Amino acid sequence: MTARMAGATGSTELLCAFANTLQFNEPEPGAVDVYDTLSGAAEVTAWLREHGLVPEDAAARSGDFTRALAIRNGLREAFALHHDRVLAPVPALDEVARALPLRVAFDESLPRLTSAGSGVAGGLGLLLVAVAECRSNDTWRRLKLCRSEVCQWAYFDVSKNRSRAWCSMEICGNRQKTRSYRARHRSPEDP
Repeated sequence: MTARMAGATGSTELLCAFANTLQFNEPEPGAVDVYDTLSGAAEVTAWLREHGLVPEDAAARSGDFTRALAIRNGLREAFALHHDRVLAPVPALDEVARALPLRVAFDESLPRLTSAGSGVAGGLGLLLVAVAECRSNDTWRRLKLCRSEVCQWAYFDVSKNRSRAWCSMEICGNRQKTRSYRARHRSPEDP
């Protein structure tokens, strides 16, 4: 699932990667394990460095960690709403946007949003810049979470009518369709 997404932009890939720092898996039927790769400020710093959003000498603090989680949770909330084609307010994103230094820059007289901060605050600001870029190029509503309760992977919906429900039809879609089929064809005597 980490392969480059067809039709995706750098911003959509970045936002999916950040949302996917929270991962779900099904070790056995009926059980769900949650794995959070952002368990502290050091992991936030490492993720931002890995994605080229902060310089090598940057170091996140506890407030940065809190803001990073707010961004991730807000992204995941928005992505889940996109299945219903809903563009609703996401208070967590709005709140963290007020706390990060952002500004409008002009390149050849064209305005664009950019991060005005440095270090970790600047890197987190670049995630919000990616949100604005996705909204301006109409890819924002194509960012979704897999509807499978045991997956919830963030992905870029490349379907023509923007109706894709699962990150992978071959894995999650097939699993859900098999469960639905079995439930419909289960005899009353089955447990």
